[in-house]
Amino acid sequence: MRIILCIFVHLLFFSLSFTQPNETGDHKSLNSDTLSEQSSEVKNLQESAQQILQSAESSKPSPLSRTFQQGSRSLQALNPELSVTGDMVSKLLLEKPYYTDEERSGFALRVVEVALQSNLDPFSMAKVILEFSPEEIGVAEMYATWINPLPQLNITAGKFRQEFGVVNRWHEHALDQIAYPLPVELYFGEEGLSQTGISANWLMPSLVAGVNEMTIQFTNSENEILFSGEEFSLPATLLHLKNYYDINPSTYFEWGVSGLVGTNDSLGLDVTRTHRWTYLAGLDLTLTWIPVNRAIYKGITWRSELFFLKREIPASRVINAFGAYSYVDYRLNQRWIVGLRGDIAQPLQIENNDQYLWKIVPYLTFWQSEYVYFRLEYSHLGVKNLEEKDNRLTLQLNWSVGPHRHERY
Repeated sequence: MRIILCIFVHLLFFSLSFTQPNETGDHKSLNSDTLSEQSSEVKNLQESAQQILQSAESSKPSPLSRTFQQGSRSLQALNPELSVTGDMVSKLLLEKPYYTDEERSGFALRVVEVALQSNLDPFSMAKVILEFSPEEIGVAEMYATWINPLPQLNITAGKFRQEFGVVNRWHEHALDQIAYPLPVELYFGEEGLSQTGISANWLMPSLVAGVNEMTIQFTNSENEILFSGEEFSLPATLLHLKNYYDINPSTYFEWGVSGLVGTNDSLGLDVTRTHRWTYLAGLDLTLTWIPVNRAIYKGITWRSELFFLKREIPASRVINAFGAYSYVDYRLNQRWIVGLRGDIAQPLQIENNDQYLWKIVPYLTFWQSEYVYFRLEYSHLGVKNLEEKDNRLTLQLNWSVGPHRHERY
């Protein structure tokens, strides 16, 4: 802009400095008055141009000064999200002789759970969950998930809690009661079903419900109750189909079917020999009512699951077992929740047609805040044609810090 302005001023000065030709082609000298006027105009133009140039120079931003910054603090953005959960119980055994070989009345620190979660890149994320208990330190879950490598499809690889039914996927501190239902403990173990492998989750087009979701998982047969407890064997295969319905703005219904099959012998990958197999089928139902705009004050959840198990054992014998649980969870207000759960299950043994265990679990939960809750629970375990029985009163204290508090993932 300054260059154009200077050229314009100089051209104007030169044009006024030359005489104009007359009609005959002769040049006449400008008279003194004309030269004086032209000289004054040129001088005014030059002064105006100079003022414009000075104004442009003064408004021009000054060059930025060089600064030196330390980038170490920006590395915090690379740290994973960290959550810590502590779970403590105080139990009173009410059944004679008031103690067992494994436990007595008193205080017990069940677990301290450390969860780390982070995005690996724009395509995947990872989660690691470590559990510290008085008995052991272990890896509860450790997996990576690829988000939408194909439309509506997620892929997970690692060790994870499996998608059989509903509550098996939750960690113990995220349950609505203190411990897993009786069929989950008997058929999966006290810590539930967790194995290593690969999982594919597909959000299907809506077929028979508002939302249809299918999960298929291939894992090692690591569970010692259902399978061989070995890593190198024929993989266990799980299929879970979930269906979701919005009944009205305050009520939804969800049901799912699960199937699981795997070997329970130590023959490994030998496909030329006859393997012993375990088959497990499940049906889960959940009905939830939460009034619109009052979700933290009122709500009712009714949840039930059914289990059907067939396990082949040596000598060509077969164990068949049935189990189920059902509970109602009612939110009284923002802090208090009351509930009742009933369980029934057949033991994993031969000739169990007339044998079963049943449990009644009333409970009361007080949420001090979103970080801390207390739960008082009474548990009555009854039996038919079995020696095992138990009655106890348990008070639970659970606290959690971090971005994923009491998450049901």
